Amino acid sequence: MNIATRESRRARARRRARTFGIATVVVVVALMAGLWWMRGEGLGPDGCPKKSGPSREIIVLLDASDPLNDKHRAELGRILREMTNPAVSGRHTALAVRAGERVSFYRLSSTGPPELRGEQVCNPGGDPENRSWIEYLTKGDVIDKWRHDRFVRIIEEAFPKEDGLPQPMSPLLETIAVITARHAPSGRANQDMEPAHLIVISDLLQHTSMLSHYGRYPEPDSLPRELRSDLSRVEVSLFRLERHKYEKFQTPEHYYWWADLVEAMDGRVVWQQAL
Repeated sequence: MNIATRESRRARARRRARTFGIATVVVVVALMAGLWWMRGEGLGPDGCPKKSGPSREIIVLLDASDPLNDKHRAELGRILREMTNPAVSGRHTALAVRAGERVSFYRLSSTGPPELRGEQVCNPGGDPENRSWIEYLTKGDVIDKWRHDRFVRIIEEAFPKEDGLPQPMSPLLETIAVITARHAPSGRANQDMEPAHLIVISDLLQHTSMLSHYGRYPEPDSLPRELRSDLSRVEVSLFRLERHKYEKFQTPEHYYWWADLVEAMDGRVVWQQAL
């Protein structure tokens, strides 16, 4: 064996050692970053960051007091999929719940104040199908999958499986006032905070002693103070459940009345659809 061959082998060994050393440093740094994240921004039982809290509030108001037809159930399934799928073709959808955002479900009731349906839950991130290389190095597949599956399951269970009981009243406006005040950022809060997202799934037929869509009703900017909400820090998605028996009341004017209402209360409609 000549001297040149021995030196070539030593050079290759040194290169391998340098490469291994660099790779080791990268892995150690990634692991330290992951441990720092888990210690400083670890997740609570609800999947929300312990230290910073939810990055955004998603409020879902479900009104299933009348029977849902096959089309309604198919559309609810689509809404469910869009909420639990954080990205479609690389872009966030209007309904997708992003990592760190918290979802609260309410069921419309005429017998008392609105109550949460099921649990509040954040998207914990770490979807096994959309993981970064750092997450592969710092987090276990089993825990991430369990957290993500739990997030999807809680949202699935909040959607109605059976038709609700008929209600004598439909206090939609009163309920919206309560739940947005409960979850939306205050107008005095840090303006960098993201607006809450209110998703209303209903026939949108308000019916109380103060205002009923089954008769004459005022223009949105003439609404009594008791029925108004502060939507200045709220984005709204409206899904009107169309029903043949209500077609006399579910007119185009009624459809756009709700969009005008949101604007009159300083909110912004990000999606509106008749189902």
